[in-house]
Amino acid sequence: MKFVHTADWHLSSQRSRLDSETGLNARLIDFYRCARFTVEDGLARGAQAILHAGDAFHGCRPTPTEVRLFREAVGPALEAGVPVVLLLGNHDAPRSPAEKHALDLLRETEGLAVIDQPTLLFFHHLETEQPDFLRSCTAKQADLQVACLPWPNKQLLLASDENRKLDPGQLNELVREKMMDCLRGLAAQLVPDVPAVLLGHFSVDLAQAGGQNRLMMLGGEWTLNVHDLAALPFCYVALGHIHKPQTLHEQPWIGYCGSPEAVTFGEEGERKAFVLASIEPSGVVSLEWVATPYRRFVTIDLGNGAALPPADELAGAIVRVRVPQANDVDFNALRRDLEAAGVHEYQVETERAEAVRRRAVEVSPEMALEEAIKAWLEQRPDLKPMTEALLAEARNVEHALHEGGAA
Repeated sequence: MKFVHTADWHLSSQRSRLDSETGLNARLIDFYRCARFTVEDGLARGAQAILHAGDAFHGCRPTPTEVRLFREAVGPALEAGVPVVLLLGNHDAPRSPAEKHALDLLRETEGLAVIDQPTLLFFHHLETEQPDFLRSCTAKQADLQVACLPWPNKQLLLASDENRKLDPGQLNELVREKMMDCLRGLAAQLVPDVPAVLLGHFSVDLAQAGGQNRLMMLGGEWTLNVHDLAALPFCYVALGHIHKPQTLHEQPWIGYCGSPEAVTFGEEGERKAFVLASIEPSGVVSLEWVATPYRRFVTIDLGNGAALPPADELAGAIVRVRVPQANDVDFNALRRDLEAAGVHEYQVETERAEAVRRRAVEVSPEMALEEAIKAWLEQRPDLKPMTEALLAEARNVEHALHEGGAA
């Protein structure tokens, strides 16, 4: 059984020019092109289902054009009778659980399963004269099971007076506990000896967060433990939310497919892909990473007499040029050079000298903890009075980790 594992399409109109062929926002067309490619190429490679792990849209109130383009992107699968499972992501969901979310606009689409609650789906392998397909069925007929865990709405927990007294860390821990309870409940309903997939939209502790996932990097959102997930009876854990494609665990396979299109400059240099996964009746998994035709982001620092890279490195890219404020730059000539290089879009930023100095201070994984904190504090003169307190707290955390305690 083969399926496409994809997520984080983020269909949206960002600040951009108009596409000359369609008259629509050029970035929206970029997102659509990669989404459509994911579906078409997956089908051409024999996919029997499309599993979308959330964040189809960039906001919870997509425009009619964005909704239409989503339908067009999954259209080849729906027309072929290939089921599409669409999970609710954090960008699709409003803050208030009482409001409708973005995927409600797609709920009546035939062949598309919109999942906004923890759910267990069953599929039967149907052989026809055409390519083989998967069809929804009862648990007794199932050849494949898909447990679905969408993004949880923390506001539901805040409805309790007791929970409103919790600090952010305690509240995140409560969310983690509730999510693991849901997963254990779904796992308890699985049919024995039938391959099972977990489709989820959340963060895992060992994930390398890309530039689009700053909140996770700062410890501001809940994460599930990869070993807790690996202990559950799933042979494949298909995740969305982190835009950087990565494998977190081999057996069972746990990983993020990443976004098919780069969303911001924070994802510069990240490869973009979808996963074509294959599961044998025995539960043995094989997979293939398939690159998508994503738009490159390129940042150029023109300080200290640096020149633009060769045109072939810039053609078709979205380019950001950072220029120190003190430099005497001919901006008209710079724009002519960028346009001559065939860049897709560009922006020129002048920077204050302080920002340039901050970026020159590097913090690397090879540094000792205190050394890394001191290097980081050099970028934050406003925190200088707190230096000793921060270093003392860092020593306490490091000691707790070495002792095996919870920091």
